Amino acid sequence: MHRSLRYGVGCLVVLCLVGFRSPAASAAQARRVVTDMCGREVSLPPHIEHVVTAGGTPAVNALLFALGKGGTIVNGLPPVMRSRWKWQAVFAPQLADAPTVSSMGPAWVPDLEHLQMLPHDVVFVDSRATAESLAERGMTTVCLSWRDPQAILKDITLLGDVMECPAQAQAYLDYMQDVIRRVAGRLADLPREKRRTVLYLRVIPLGAPMINTNRFLAEKAGGRYACPADLPLDNPGINIEQLLVWNPDVILVWSAHERQLLLSDSRFRDLTAVRDKAVIVVPFGAHAWTHATPEQAVAILWLAKLLYPDRFADLDMQQEAQAFYKRFFKTDLTTAQLREILRIGSGGSQ
Repeated sequence: MHRSLRYGVGCLVVLCLVGFRSPAASAAQARRVVTDMCGREVSLPPHIEHVVTAGGTPAVNALLFALGKGGTIVNGLPPVMRSRWKWQAVFAPQLADAPTVSSMGPAWVPDLEHLQMLPHDVVFVDSRATAESLAERGMTTVCLSWRDPQAILKDITLLGDVMECPAQAQAYLDYMQDVIRRVAGRLADLPREKRRTVLYLRVIPLGAPMINTNRFLAEKAGGRYACPADLPLDNPGINIEQLLVWNPDVILVWSAHERQLLLSDSRFRDLTAVRDKAVIVVPFGAHAWTHATPEQAVAILWLAKLLYPDRFADLDMQQEAQAFYKRFFKTDLTTAQLREILRIGSGGSQ
């Protein structure tokens, strides 16, 4: 064999044995691995362009909005939710006409037929059972959770990794820590026994849901959460006798309708919050600010001003909310939109 030919063949063999990577091998090496909020190791594609939020949809959407990734969502909200959660279609306009892939009930139930028809690189869910069920069908699923008091911070960190935007996730975490420091600094000299008590209450049916999220919110805003820590986390029902014992200084409610029910029902008249008309409708943007939403950061400022108006007299919540939504949700809201989100004139408070 000619020497140059032997040399060329030898190089080709070396390339085949050492340097060549099959498409399958390259794809496998490019995949990333994260540990989700259910403790599952998940292998992700190298890049994510389309996502489905099949469980806890409003909360997951809000987290993605805060990371500037709302445009990746390919599914919409269940029809029953679209009116109440109308701001989601402001932050991500494609959601208005996007198909539904799950139904809301005691748990989110994915519609497999509709889900599989949509292009998606990852499916976000809110339970291990759903995550594993979809994974068995070949879908890449990431489980998020709201049970931990620090859940929002952990979810944001995880999503920053999943969506390849760790800098935006860190910017949010830094903002949250700055808010906490601002509030703590103004209330440093206020002893615990003088701090006001607060409770998030659902009137129909009577209950105190989202305990961990709201305890975190109340304590970071300088208050004390009125109900004990040992109640069940999943929408615990309560009775009026319990509520009268806790007797919060301030009660936060879901809607103007629930506020009116609480103020007009004689069974609640001995509550301090009812007597003082300190029953406040919570702001509602991408989600209710008392729920699992990145708006929790600006909610801490809102609640601190509500609890201690003299100490936060210079705090303009419309300006704070406008800056927050512009920075993290990439949306410049009008004054009228901000007033509606803050529920000003509907039983809310600046």
